Amino acid sequence: MNKITLKFIDKAIEQKYQLEHQQPKRKTHLKILLIFFIMLQIIKLIIAIIINNYKAVYPTLGMMGFTTLSKFFNIDKEYHQRALIIYINICFSIYVIFFDPQSDPPTMYFRGANQMVINIINIIGIEFLDSTITIILLYSLRIFHLILNTSSIDITSIIFGFGANISLIVMVYFYHKAIRSQFLLSKIDQRWENILKQIIHNQQFILINYQVEKLQFQSVSSTFSKTIQSQEEVIKFLREAKVDNGSLEQYIFHKLQDFSQQYIEIINHSINVKFDKQLLQVYFSIFFGNQPTILIQLKQSQLQLKNKDVQKVCQLYLKLLTVFIKIIKENIPFDYNQFHNLANKIQFQNKITSIWNQQMISKTISLKKSILKIQKFCNPNTKIQLISSDLIIYTIPKIFHLLLACIVDSSISELIIIKYETVETQLKLIKIQGKFNIRKLNSYTIKIKNCLLLICKEINVQQFCINIELNDEILQPFTNIIMPQLHFNYSKKKLTQ
Repeated sequence: MNKITLKFIDKAIEQKYQLEHQQPKRKTHLKILLIFFIMLQIIKLIIAIIINNYKAVYPTLGMMGFTTLSKFFNIDKEYHQRALIIYINICFSIYVIFFDPQSDPPTMYFRGANQMVINIINIIGIEFLDSTITIILLYSLRIFHLILNTSSIDITSIIFGFGANISLIVMVYFYHKAIRSQFLLSKIDQRWENILKQIIHNQQFILINYQVEKLQFQSVSSTFSKTIQSQEEVIKFLREAKVDNGSLEQYIFHKLQDFSQQYIEIINHSINVKFDKQLLQVYFSIFFGNQPTILIQLKQSQLQLKNKDVQKVCQLYLKLLTVFIKIIKENIPFDYNQFHNLANKIQFQNKITSIWNQQMISKTISLKKSILKIQKFCNPNTKIQLISSDLIIYTIPKIFHLLLACIVDSSISELIIIKYETVETQLKLIKIQGKFNIRKLNSYTIKIKNCLLLICKEINVQQFCINIELNDEILQPFTNIIMPQLHFNYSKKKLTQ
């Protein structure tokens, strides 16, 4: 908070405070106040007319005219609400001090006390800066009235009034400071409650604060890994970890800037991060407050499926194997295309299982030999042709072969042409030409996306051409990668014709 104006330094928090805490109260305040004044003026006007007190009629009509001007204020807007409360306070005070008909001293004293009560209620209902200006104006009006109507001025009364008004300003200052601090604490409590809920579900995390004044991150706590725990290690991780082409620190900083104006909390936003030649899948959440707090959590591993899912998968493939054995042993005629599709499903599952088992060793492989290995996934009528000489690639063979297998299995052409582009002997692009079932291929690549990120920078899929750009350096999973089950639809239709 600003020490003088008491406004929150963070504009988003100030806006939230006004919208949630002040505007609804002021709206109700104004409605009650206006109804009260209109009824009071109507009653006073009726009484003045009945008793023929025309000295009271004209000032009352004038006050009613000024009250009518309140219709030009929009009580749904913050600045209009504050301005309207000040306007009513000043107009009412001017009427009571200068235009209200004189009466006997006890009635005047009683009327002045009531006016002061209304003034204080209105002063408390606006911001501290507005309250201070209103108090000074009201005190000035009373001094002006005193000078105008008194021949001898009592200096002690003026000093006493000055001291009383300064005390009132101090009391209003502490009142607004208290309610603003209470609002801030309620937001902090709510923020930490949300953070704790997140941590309970995943205990591998980094918790950092963003210091708005210094424009820097400060580590609060970290159980992310054995090597990322201290303040220095956390900051090093933020600066060296890469998201796309920038650092994780820059990525989070930009997200803070993007969402701070709307005061939106980002919960469980998933991103892929490259760090120390490894691939991490992380969630990050931003909780706004006096200092934004960022929670970074490692996406937990799920190496194995649930028992029921495992049983279903085993049952499915045992059924397929039983059908294959029966065909072979009994020499039963079968639909070759259907047989080929089912065989591919088993071969795909074998490759995925080997990746589940973390057999992800990086090494150099021959593109020509890789094509020979995945030839079995092709339709019998489809051939693969490698243009130009062989190419040696440094990659993770099991993932690379799985990608090629998904591509050739999605082919609907009789010829698949594979060629490559290099820049200064460095591989730039692998081009696979043919005709492909885009929907089928996309369903494959989406399910193995996390694996493909380890070896591929980009895969551009079109109906007649697929471009594969490999990473400059091969990544390894920071933790066990979540590999979703490729759910193939098992046809109950018999293989036999």
